[in-house]
Amino acid sequence: MPNEGPSPFSVLPLLMANDLKVISDCYDLAVFLSRRVEKFPRSHRYTLGADIERRVQGLLGELVRARYAGPGERRTSILGDVNVELEVLRFQVRLAKDLNALPVSSHGEAARQLEKVGAQVGGWLKSSRPKG
Repeated sequence: MPNEGPSPFSVLPLLMANDLKVISDCYDLAVFLSRRVEKFPRSHRYTLGADIERRVQGLLGELVRARYAGPGERRTSILGDVNVELEVLRFQVRLAKDLNALPVSSHGEAARQLEKVGAQVGGWLKSSRPKG
């Protein structure tokens, strides 16, 4: 069988790489934070901890929604909302550290992961805005 060149689908992973990477990294953040919340003291596990888990899972859902929204104002709006929610999550994680519910070392890792996801969302948002 002669080689007919690359499949048109072979470039698809290249086109979606940034979108899927941010979703994958947000998933990793959700797993990391969920495992830490399990160890929160009872006084914070069902309040602040539950809020953190809901927020990071909501972020994951919104990123998937943005992925399927297609380019345009809708995606830009979703990603703008994700940026705001990421900022709230940063403060919640910091609050958990300040209340001694989250160890300093775990806070550092969570902050690093949040920064990584935030940079990817910011880049995606920038590339989604109309040029001109």
